[in-house]
Amino acid sequence: MLELDHLKYHGKCKEFDKGCSWLIRISLRARKGTWEVRRYNGSCTCLATYISSDHRQLDYHVICARIYSLVRADVAVTIKVLQKATKANYGFRPSYKKVWMAKQKAIAQISEDWKESYAELPRWVLGVQSIMAGTVTVLKTSPIRLGDQVDESTVYFHRLFWIFSPCIETFRHCKLLVSIDSTHLYGKYGGTLLLAIAQDGNSNILPIAFTLVEGENAESWSFFLSNLRQHVTPQEGILVISDRHNGIKAALEAPNGSWLPPRAFLAFYICHMAANFSLTFKGQDARRMLVNAAYAKTEAEFDY
Repeated sequence: MLELDHLKYHGKCKEFDKGCSWLIRISLRARKGTWEVRRYNGSCTCLATYISSDHRQLDYHVICARIYSLVRADVAVTIKVLQKATKANYGFRPSYKKVWMAKQKAIAQISEDWKESYAELPRWVLGVQSIMAGTVTVLKTSPIRLGDQVDESTVYFHRLFWIFSPCIETFRHCKLLVSIDSTHLYGKYGGTLLLAIAQDGNSNILPIAFTLVEGENAESWSFFLSNLRQHVTPQEGILVISDRHNGIKAALEAPNGSWLPPRAFLAFYICHMAANFSLTFKGQDARRMLVNAAYAKTEAEFDY
C-alpha cells in the first residue's frame, strides 16, 4: 500500500518494479457514499510464481479443515496425498511441514490429543472389561517424581497389558508355540508395542496378547511375559520363538522358572538370523537362497 487515508487507497504489487504491473487505486465518492475503483491493472502477473509453491495465508488451520475427512477415513494417509488434495482444492501445494501439522491437528480433533488419550486409558480399560466379559487388562502407573520427592497423589501411564477373552479361548486350540515381537510407536510420547502371536492347526496366525511399554528392556519384557504366562499360556512345554534381544533373554531366564525348560523352550527366528548373516554376501541370489533355506528349516523343525 503506497498511500492510505480516509478518502483513498493506492496500492501496487511489491514486485511492481521487477516486472509485475499490478496496481489499484480506490477513492471514496463522498456524494454517493460509495467507494470507487479508479484504476485497476488486472491480475497480479507474479502471483503464479508464489502459488506454485506455497501461500502464507494457507496456514495449517485452513488445511486441516480441507483434509479432515481424508484423515478421518484413513489415519495412515500419507502427507504427499494430503498435499495433492490441498493443491487440487486451493490451486497450490503447501509445504510438507504445514500439511504434517494440519494432519496432527485433524487427528487430535478426531481422537483427542495425546495427553487426553492417555488420560482416557483407565476408562477404556473399564469399558472393554464391562462389554467383553473375561477380558484381562493390567494397567501399571508410576508416581510423579520431582528431584528426590515423590508425589504419590499424581501418577502417569507406565505400562498396559491386555488380552481379549476370545484370544484366551482360541489359544487353547492352537499349537503349543507363541511368537513374540515388538514394534516402535511414533506418536508424541513414543513407546513400544509388544505382541504375542499364535498359530492354529492350519498354520494361520493370530495375535493373542498386547502390551504398551516405555521401550524394550528386561523389565518391560518381564512385565509382558509374566502376564502372558499367567493369563494366556499356562501350558507346559510351550515353545517361544523370538529374536535375540537381550531384554527377552533376561526375562525368559528369570529365576522364577516359569519360562525355563522343561516348562518352556526358546527358539530364535532363523529367518532373522539368516537375513542378518546374508548382508555379508554381495550377490542377491546368494542372499535369497540363504533366506529361503532358513524358512524351510524353520518350518521343518517347528511344524507341529
